[in-house]
Amino acid sequence: MSETQYQLVFKIDVNHSYFNGNQKAPLTIIPSQSSGQSISRLNFIVKKRNGGLDLFVASPFPLADYLKTIVHKTGIEFFDFDLISEDTYFTSYTAFPVDGLGLFQYSSDDELNKIENGIIVLHPVYQGAQTGPALGRIRVCLDDLIPPLEAGRSVHFNINFNSRSIQWQYNFLNNGGLPLTGISIVSDSGVQFSGPTEVVLKNGHSAMRFDSNVLIPLRQNPEYSFDLLKGGKIILKGLPSPSPSGLFKIETDTEAIMGAAMYVYV
Repeated sequence: MSETQYQLVFKIDVNHSYFNGNQKAPLTIIPSQSSGQSISRLNFIVKKRNGGLDLFVASPFPLADYLKTIVHKTGIEFFDFDLISEDTYFTSYTAFPVDGLGLFQYSSDDELNKIENGIIVLHPVYQGAQTGPALGRIRVCLDDLIPPLEAGRSVHFNINFNSRSIQWQYNFLNNGGLPLTGISIVSDSGVQFSGPTEVVLKNGHSAMRFDSNVLIPLRQNPEYSFDLLKGGKIILKGLPSPSPSGLFKIETDTEAIMGAAMYVYV
């Protein structure tokens, strides 16, 4: 009698360019309701982890043969999984379209998937309507798993999210009597700012505003450092970086973008 063993069917990892430290993307992958029932009934075991998922099966048979049997005898051809995040600001720092939220769909049979270092990078297809809490839907077709497993290769999927790029706005307010003339923003990054432009804030105070000339990607750990100069000398070193909690929509002549305003007292 064959001994039942737990065999790894595949694993999924999620990467996010916003998290440029050691933290994983705050995403959970769970089976859809219908696939979850099939997974349990067929002796599959889901191991959920932050930013990923591993699927095992308890079977004494070779893994590829077991999957073939499932397809031929049950008619089940795929498993669906939902991407869920409890992070309130996930959709703020992630590169979703400006004009609304939708759903990213991934499938193992997408011809635009890429293989990088033996890992299958799933191609995102954006759907314009979000009907539930899921931010993404992953479909793993069982027929796509059989050839690599028969060849003795593990199956590893990657999903890559990009961080949102936004316009940075610095508003400098006179707090100590220092005239805000002849000021500029400098950085070793090469990012330049237009301005200053005198603006009146909602609270009635006046400020000198600078706008970044390019959209800058949000990062958990800021990659750019900017200084404020006056008369060729640094008067403020290390200006603040934006938070995903304070983004707002900006209508330009050509498109809608997202921006963040920072207020600095001088």
